[in-house]
Amino acid sequence: MVVPSESVRRGSAIELDDLIDELEDVIADGRRVPFSGRLLIDEERILDIIDRMRVSIPEELKQARRVIQEQDRLLADARARVQMALEERGLLEAIETERQQLIQQAEHDAAQVRAGADDYARQVLEDLQNRLTKVLANVRNGLETLSP
Repeated sequence: MVVPSESVRRGSAIELDDLIDELEDVIADGRRVPFSGRLLIDEERILDIIDRMRVSIPEELKQARRVIQEQDRLLADARARVQMALEERGLLEAIETERQQLIQQAEHDAAQVRAGADDYARQVLEDLQNRLTKVLANVRNGLETLSP
């Protein structure tokens, strides 16, 4: 960042203020022309002050432009960082929303798998019970046949 030091800025601003004060002094030292409302002033002194002001003002403008450019750069950088943070936040929110949806879907799928497994186990056990009932009936019939 190329920003003039505070003393340089104050120095040129003070210099410009001094030149303005000097210009006012030249005008105050001028003589009034009777009956005209006009003022006679030292032209050479005025032109010298104006030349020094011209030299001083461009440096002030350059410094001001550098400060404004740096401020613009800092603002653009800050805006970019805010935009990036907002995008990251939006991305994180989208990821969190997706994660929640995946968890809900997985829980729903797990519940369906459990229900299907329970139904299958029930069917297998009922089938086994039916077979065992038939086998038990056959065993009883066989024992009754063998009984005296």
